[in-house]
Amino acid sequence: MTATIRILPDNLVNKIAAGEVIVRPASVVKELLENALDAGASRISIEVGNECCDIRVRDDGCGMSREDAQLALVRHATSKITEFDDLWTLRTRGFRGEALASIAAVARVQILTRRRGEMAGTRITAEGPAQPQVEAAGAPEGTDVRVRDLFFNTPARRKFLKTPAAELQQVLAVVTRQALIRPDVGMTVTGENGTLLDVPPAQPWAERIASLLGLPRLEDLFDLDNEIHGVRVRGYILNPGISRKDRRHQFFNVCGRPIASRTLSYVLQEACKGLIMVQRFPVVVMDVTVPPGEVDVNVHPTKEEVRFRREPIVMSAVHHTVIERLRMANLMPTLDLGTGKAPLPPATQEQLPWRVNPADAWPKASTTIPGDFTVFTGPPPAVSVAASAGTQAPLPQAPPSQPAPHPQTSEGPCAVRPLQHSLSGISESGNDPVAAAVLLRAGELPEPLGQVGLCYIVARAGDDLLLIDQHAAHERLLYLKLAARTGKVPSQPLLIPVSVDVPAVAVAYMNRLLPVLAELGISVEPFGGQTYLVQSVPADLPSLDPALLLADMLDDFESLGRVEEVAAVRDRVVTRMACRAAIKAGQPLSLDEMRALIRDLAGARLSFTCPHGRPTMILLTRDQLDKQFKRKV
Repeated sequence: MTATIRILPDNLVNKIAAGEVIVRPASVVKELLENALDAGASRISIEVGNECCDIRVRDDGCGMSREDAQLALVRHATSKITEFDDLWTLRTRGFRGEALASIAAVARVQILTRRRGEMAGTRITAEGPAQPQVEAAGAPEGTDVRVRDLFFNTPARRKFLKTPAAELQQVLAVVTRQALIRPDVGMTVTGENGTLLDVPPAQPWAERIASLLGLPRLEDLFDLDNEIHGVRVRGYILNPGISRKDRRHQFFNVCGRPIASRTLSYVLQEACKGLIMVQRFPVVVMDVTVPPGEVDVNVHPTKEEVRFRREPIVMSAVHHTVIERLRMANLMPTLDLGTGKAPLPPATQEQLPWRVNPADAWPKASTTIPGDFTVFTGPPPAVSVAASAGTQAPLPQAPPSQPAPHPQTSEGPCAVRPLQHSLSGISESGNDPVAAAVLLRAGELPEPLGQVGLCYIVARAGDDLLLIDQHAAHERLLYLKLAARTGKVPSQPLLIPVSVDVPAVAVAYMNRLLPVLAELGISVEPFGGQTYLVQSVPADLPSLDPALLLADMLDDFESLGRVEEVAAVRDRVVTRMACRAAIKAGQPLSLDEMRALIRDLAGARLSFTCPHGRPTMILLTRDQLDKQFKRKV
């Protein structure tokens, strides 16, 4: 009987193995670029042509000797590791010894290299399964790899390539990811129509990020540099007011190695919650360094993913580092009348400054986090977060004496009466020294002058003018107050219970809501079928409309299409409660009520935005006024 199991020929094995590593032109660039970085290069040049099927990568790294160059095209030949335990202490990009061998299996390759200090170089020419040709040749120090006719011997794979423009976008995305984490290395990318990307060596990190991401001001980059439990978090996060419509501008690195991580993206989003508009995403370049043995980099053929041994500790360090840095930053939007726009709007620059618009550098991350992961929301440990030079000017200090207690308001048409009562206890939920310093610009709280459109409070802040969105500001204060509550909240029974009908698909979600609502002082009981009765509301929010609140929650459920974890459900309820209970646009306020609102804003955490990320206040400086009245040239 003829055997059905056979040993594959080496030629076929090499092509299959190459298919796991080399899937498109960008894969070739990635592997050669990583080799150049591991060789200690300070300048790397990438040239792309022939519809991205011809690629040349040159570097001024250490180069290879003749003996090493001959082994470079052999599979699993590497200088990075000698035994299995070396995988746990790796600090190089490559280590498997598959890059050049995989490329040579599906393309025509020429390597010209000279080791530092040697007189002569080596040229190696390889084409598919043919035996490589080796000869002495003149060459500069470093390595020059030319790849021609990619996938010439695997036409089926070549047919699956996208348009040349799309493939070029992927090449640029790969180079950008590496350039963002290695500002010490100069990189250029040249296409058939000229230079597409050019960054110099020894460039300051913030400048490198700003140039590659098209950021107008270095002041909008907040540096991250913190260490917790042996986990060091470094990098830059963009002012949350300048967000993006997707996650393409989130660049994560582990020990200097670019990776894709849905979990890190989720933790970042959680840390920026309330500071960024809904359905917008923060911009970050972050490097996470962990002790040797704490990360496994050998879990993906292209090394795009890693696995942490103690993931909760790493994620907690990232979460706290971002939160603490943003709390230290001055996020007050300042109105620029020269352009008629505030400099911190939702992002208007959605594209990187390339001649070819970039495509996704990796699959878009999901906001779903693994069920066994917990975001640490307790008090962060004592940490020292370095402030970026030039990020913000020194802020005036609050005076030692506290402002005089504000008298209770006894009259006026405001529906939320009195504001002092509804805001009581908010300052104790967490003082924000940055907010206090910004609002206490002249050593005293801003003095309200009145309302504009019964929506915006106008106040004098020293020599400047402060504009406050009364609804957004009150919403932030209520959110902080409600989120800080523990234990069962006192409730007030309704004279007539409110009946709420829910869709059949939302019954399970509604049942998940019931204990969360009860904890927050809203008693809801099933009444049979799809009907529920609201029996009480929080005692300090008697004007809260529970029917509208539940309608909001059901709308959220419909848009999400899933049932969230309890912690996420509670936060969503608190956010909606704060929105529904806050004073509204069109609602008159007395000067005393405005003062109370400003006073509590000065003592509240993250008071520059509402829970949805909209700004609560904007500052119009004296300098801007002088410019408008032509007092300054």
